[in-house]
Amino acid sequence: MTITFQDGELRQLLREHVQHTQPELLANEKDQTLTYPDWLGTGYKRDVGLPSGIDLTLHRYRLHQNLVQTCSPQQSSCFEFVFSLTTHSQYNEGPVFCDRHAHLLGPEWQDSRWREFADQDYLAVDIHLDPSLLAALTESHSDKLPKTLQTMLAGEHKFPFVDPISITPEMQTALWQILQCPYQGITQTLYLEAKSLELIALFLDAIDDGVTAKPILHQGDLERIHQARQILQSNLQTPPCLVDLARQVGLNDRKLKEGFRQVFNTTVFGYLTQQRMEKACQLLGQQRSVAAVAAIVGYASPTAFSGAFRRKFGVTPKAYQLASCRGA
Repeated sequence: MTITFQDGELRQLLREHVQHTQPELLANEKDQTLTYPDWLGTGYKRDVGLPSGIDLTLHRYRLHQNLVQTCSPQQSSCFEFVFSLTTHSQYNEGPVFCDRHAHLLGPEWQDSRWREFADQDYLAVDIHLDPSLLAALTESHSDKLPKTLQTMLAGEHKFPFVDPISITPEMQTALWQILQCPYQGITQTLYLEAKSLELIALFLDAIDDGVTAKPILHQGDLERIHQARQILQSNLQTPPCLVDLARQVGLNDRKLKEGFRQVFNTTVFGYLTQQRMEKACQLLGQQRSVAAVAAIVGYASPTAFSGAFRRKFGVTPKAYQLASCRGA
């Protein structure tokens, strides 16, 4: 079953749901969280306004039903950089985007139709930027920007959509650091500002290099690769080796390696590490000991775990835990 929402209807539905169930999530005008009702999905959208004029929307949810959002032609007040870490989605009737893609919407939208699919995690960060701020940030290099972006900055919105690109490893790290930000108060604000500008810089560098989105695999192979991901998610402590994992899903190890990288833009080991770190953040937030968390997510020692965690998020597990405790 597919549910269709017209202009702004989904956000209004989520806001009304929160007003009736958790109104405290809307108390801070600059930091509001909209949760999904049980019949539609689980998770949230979080809107964060930063002093520089940058606005963020952090997405972390899973739909129970396919969803379509349609937008009529409109003039918005900002550019929107969209960085998606997981899920498949579709813009209008074009190709389905693979996992881990980024794209840019200009201030003027044409008729558009976004499709999102059920039973998949959706992790994404949207960065909303006023045109004057983006113009100021790129002013001294405007002649070196891609022609499409130059046209959009000049106010000529004939094509208000920059083609999707693949998320790079550097983007992926910055995105996880935003989604797992352990800080509060002014430290959080400055951290999110810096990471947002880092992502914009990485996006502009990527489109300048012509990094294109990867094509979709055949449906059967795609399903097997997603099955491999599910096996990893269920066996963080004692995951199968690559050869055994490939055998379990009915692929040879080479095809699994190449397909996994194409779909998730990371290696099988890289994805396993990512999932371990996400689980570790959840456990640390529950005030579990670092040693216990290391064992649960499959590290041989707390030292090895702490090193991997710091490389991923820029802080030690203990520092992350203390920050989470202060924010609770």
